[in-house]
Amino acid sequence: MEIDWGVGRYEATGEMLLPVSEIVVGMAEPLARKTVVDVGCGTGNAALLAASRGAVVTGVDPAARLLEVARGRAAKAGLDVDFVVGNAASIPLPDHSADVVFSVFATIFAPDAEAAIAEMVRVTAPDGAIRFTAWPPEGPLVVINKIAGQFMAEAMGQPAGEQPERKALGWHDRDQLRAAFAPYGFDVEVERRELTFTGKSPADYLATSSEHPMAVSAAKALASLPNGADLEAELDARLLAATMELNEDRDGFRFSNDYVVVTARRG
Repeated sequence: MEIDWGVGRYEATGEMLLPVSEIVVGMAEPLARKTVVDVGCGTGNAALLAASRGAVVTGVDPAARLLEVARGRAAKAGLDVDFVVGNAASIPLPDHSADVVFSVFATIFAPDAEAAIAEMVRVTAPDGAIRFTAWPPEGPLVVINKIAGQFMAEAMGQPAGEQPERKALGWHDRDQLRAAFAPYGFDVEVERRELTFTGKSPADYLATSSEHPMAVSAAKALASLPNGADLEAELDARLLAATMELNEDRDGFRFSNDYVVVTARRG
């Protein structure tokens, strides 16, 4: 299933992930007068945080609508950020032009991991750094996403577990990342952290998540089937059951999920 990152309302997810951008950008300080590229900038979290610290920032994203949202946020905050259309495998910037390259849960979705790494390396200055985040293959988010993924595969007539052909990379895995970055002379460090998701209730959390481009794309795919309404209702029921089971707050909704911050620098 192809994902259109411009559909839905990624803004809600961006708000949930803001604490991660705050950590990632904070790890790169001081940023005054440094050139920063935010790959897969979405609504601009990391880009705006870096600009507020005095960096010269370019945000890159394939979704024109999200770039417009980011531009609006920058204007409202009085920040000067250049937002351009592009993706991890084709960053529209010169070689060695970035002191810091950020990518908060974005590059990990690149169809071609090798191309994405090559591009991030290309735009990174000789003494610069690449810092991105990824989800480990366990935790509540993985449970929820697997339920949705398996359901969609079966509904669309794709055998469970079968995935479109792609160059797979464990973006969370230190050994795999070191092997992937080694040909470019980069060393890799991986730090594990935790993010807490909250909501008024499991149903409230799912309602917010239903605005994510992945969820909207899935809903559109199901709607194209003759029994689409029944399938969507069944998927919603399965997701609600799983989310209720994962809930850690009897009076509301909360769960915590690990993530990793990866830092790559030339050795």
